[in-house]
Amino acid sequence: MTGHTLTVAKKDFADAGRSKLLWSIIGLLVGLSALGYVIVWYAGEDVAAAQMLGFLAVPLGVLVPVAALIGGYMAIVGERRSGSLKLLLGLPPNRTDVVFGKLLGRAGVIALAVVLSYLVATVLSLLLFGSVPIVDLAAMAGLSILYGVAFVGLAVGVSAGVSSRGRAMALTVGTFMVFFAFWELLTAGIYYFAHDGFPPAQPETWYLFVQQLNPLQSFAYAASTLVEGQVFPVMFRFNLDQTFAAPADRVAGDVPFYLQEWFGALLLLVWVVVPVAIGYYRFGKADL
Repeated sequence: MTGHTLTVAKKDFADAGRSKLLWSIIGLLVGLSALGYVIVWYAGEDVAAAQMLGFLAVPLGVLVPVAALIGGYMAIVGERRSGSLKLLLGLPPNRTDVVFGKLLGRAGVIALAVVLSYLVATVLSLLLFGSVPIVDLAAMAGLSILYGVAFVGLAVGVSAGVSSRGRAMALTVGTFMVFFAFWELLTAGIYYFAHDGFPPAQPETWYLFVQQLNPLQSFAYAASTLVEGQVFPVMFRFNLDQTFAAPADRVAGDVPFYLQEWFGALLLLVWVVVPVAIGYYRFGKADL
């Protein structure tokens, strides 16, 4: 990473920050986070401040990916189609600076949104519940930032690898819909054709690993190690798999390392690296 990468990142952070749609989603995220704390407190439920982090994971689990994809899918292809990318590449920044600068800039916007949500949670936790689980809250904030950056990586990778706005939108929206709405249908369908039946309570470990490849599920399972209680991914279900427990809870005997809940954080990092690497390779070969 060079000084030119940081220059691109700073400019891109400012450009992304002008998106009214993006900031509307970020405002909704912060507002829902605050609303959740107030509702639980007003209802008089006997809930500890540490338990509220599990509630906070619900709006984060849905809105952070949406904000990241909206903020990232036009990062490079937008400038490519407008012609401003050629002007940028005529200056000192090269293609590497552009890709990684855009990644840093858009990731900074999402990180800021997550930090704002947790700052609100910190204040409300202290005012309404009388304490702040500072270690767990900081750990959840770090995991949530990684979760958001994973989807930024996906969006920027797509944006770098395609040549049109339509393709970028189709790939980002399509990928999110697979994760959100069709993942159970896809994974349980593969299991059905492999074993002539839908997954039981204790299926083969390969099926549980494939389930965990979904970043929505990776985030939920990793978050479960940081909060009191189980965090469930917010996803559409077809009820083909009757058990929606964490993979580690569906294994008889010793749990393989790749099914332990902490492994979800590593998979989120993979989602940052792999799409960006593919997009970077295609962008490097593209005739601009």
